[in-house]
Order: sequence, then C-alpha cells, then structure tokens
Amino acid sequence: MSKEDTDLATHVEICAIRYKGIEDKFDDVEKRLNKIESDVNSLSHQIQSNFLEIKLAIEKANNRRDVQVIASMGTVAVAVITAIGYWIVQH
Repeated sequence: MSKEDTDLATHVEICAIRYKGIEDKFDDVEKRLNKIESDVNSLSHQIQSNFLEIKLAIEKANNRRDVQVIASMGTVAVAVITAIGYWIVQH
C-alpha cells in the first residue's frame, strides 16, 4: 500500500496536483480551440473577400462585353445606313 492509500492528507494533496494538471490541459485545449476558431473566422473573411473580388471581376468583364456588343451594333448600324444611303444615291 502506498502512503496515499493510508493518509487522507496525502491523498488530498495528490488529488489537488492531478486536478491542477487536468485544469491545465483543459486550458491548453481551450486556447487551441480559440486559435482554431480565430483561424477559421479569418479564413472565412478571406474567402468572402476573394468571392467579392471575383464577382467584381466578372461584372467588369460583363460590362466590357456589353460595351463591345454596343460598339459592334453601332458599327453594323453605320454600315447599314451607309449602304442604304449609297443605294438611294445610285437609284
């Protein structure tokens, strides 16, 4: 038998040391979980920021395409008007 088994004071002291170790481990786990939560939140904000940048890039590309379509339609309209004018002048 050990002294802890026969002496209550020793048992209480050893239990206090054990509980302190358990509390320290819980504190370490809590710190690690807080760090993970912080990293996940940071990653979430970064992903949202990247999606916003992608959305803006797509919108800019769509706007450029719209401008190109409008300019092309203008060119076609001018060509048609010129052809009609030429046809009227010739007849």
